Amino acid sequence: MMNVLQSYRIVLLLCVLGFCCGHIQAETWVSERKIVTVYSLNKAYKAVSVPHSAILEARWGKTHVYDTHTSKLLYSIPECLTEGYLFISNDGTTVAHILDQEYGSDTSKYITHSVNIYRNGKVFKHISVKELTHCDTCDNNLLFNAIKDFTLLQDGKYQPVLIPNTSPRDSFLTYNPIFLFQDTVFIYTSTRRLIELSLLSGQFKDTVFETFTMQQLSEFPPVARSYVTFKCSKTYPKLRDNDSYYAVEEALEEAFNMKADMLENGNRDKYKYYRVYAILSIDRTGHANIIELSNQDSLPDTQLRDAILSFNYVIPENIPDEIGYWYHEFYAFMRNSNKRIAEKERRLEKEKEHKAYLARLTADSINGVYIPRNIEDCFHQLDMLLSPQDLRTIKNYENSNEMIKLHFGLGLWIRNNWGLWCGSRLQKYCLQRGLQHPDDMSGTILRYYWEYLHSIHDSWRAFDAYQQ
Repeated sequence: MMNVLQSYRIVLLLCVLGFCCGHIQAETWVSERKIVTVYSLNKAYKAVSVPHSAILEARWGKTHVYDTHTSKLLYSIPECLTEGYLFISNDGTTVAHILDQEYGSDTSKYITHSVNIYRNGKVFKHISVKELTHCDTCDNNLLFNAIKDFTLLQDGKYQPVLIPNTSPRDSFLTYNPIFLFQDTVFIYTSTRRLIELSLLSGQFKDTVFETFTMQQLSEFPPVARSYVTFKCSKTYPKLRDNDSYYAVEEALEEAFNMKADMLENGNRDKYKYYRVYAILSIDRTGHANIIELSNQDSLPDTQLRDAILSFNYVIPENIPDEIGYWYHEFYAFMRNSNKRIAEKERRLEKEKEHKAYLARLTADSINGVYIPRNIEDCFHQLDMLLSPQDLRTIKNYENSNEMIKLHFGLGLWIRNNWGLWCGSRLQKYCLQRGLQHPDDMSGTILRYYWEYLHSIHDSWRAFDAYQQ
């Protein structure tokens, strides 16, 4: 069954959609990364995880497993496992990596499951939050916590505020939700269950939340860990002969005789722009490998690749010597340097976009997804899409206003898949009834769906009958 109620805590890269384009900001933020070393409980083995990117959630990096007695490298995992919780079995064969959240479906960039088990350097098993919690309507977090909010302190740091009347045991588990004993990992989940995960078999079972007393929890042996931290700037890659924030974009402008000035002069809709996105792996000699390249508007592909690979790059300062290469991603948004040609290209592009939009307004499906005709058709589709547990959760909401909880889960799925942003017959239906923004459209559908499930039909039928 489709996991459409899952909440997404991913910061959307608006640059991909063209909202943050051209030379619009040169802000550089600093990321603190860490090299993490974790030991098995018997101290016979250790895993050392090394990041190769400034992006915390990115999988770019390596994790090496050593015999601590001989310092011999046993194997390596081609993943950065520094974020979250890292464990290694007493025989050194198995490494488990546990994240509180899942970061999306882009497997080239992110580790996409909450629990990842590796056997002798290779993937042995992935387990999702849903598999562990059996909950679609949870907020995409695996681990238990009793934090209600955060208070901003005078020193600029945030202090967590716990839910009123939180017990000492729940308070302890908020900051210590995972334990290792022998080769079993105990995970306290957001659904107040206790998961027992075997490192050796990869099998798991859930038991009651109260299995261990506070005294027993405090007696679990600690996992030995150590950290080496370093700071690195999150910037576009720089060149040896140009250390500006836009060095690569400027070099591409020259190579293709183009110009990047989209939002500086309010020209986003005036000219056609060519958008390039790339992920590069840059070694210490300044040579790059292209990991991923999106040439959305069909610049000459071979020429584009040759240009990107011909540049002489530098990796950021403060990167530890043991890190031989560093991952960068960058966007470039360029128009033809001849404004008259760029304007003509945009006119042709608009005509093409308008024809595509008109076609979507009458299509019964878009990208393989059926598009409901009206509000009642939405209800019927949701009845088929949602699992029995999802439906029970929605029915248990006290009133339709509680459907706002699904805005970034089911609501996001509706907006993206039923064409409420880019045009569809359902979007047209909503516009005819006075709803202008996709957020309002999905919100209205969800509120009326709650009423439909509770046999309250007057409001949604009046909405269906109304037309501006």
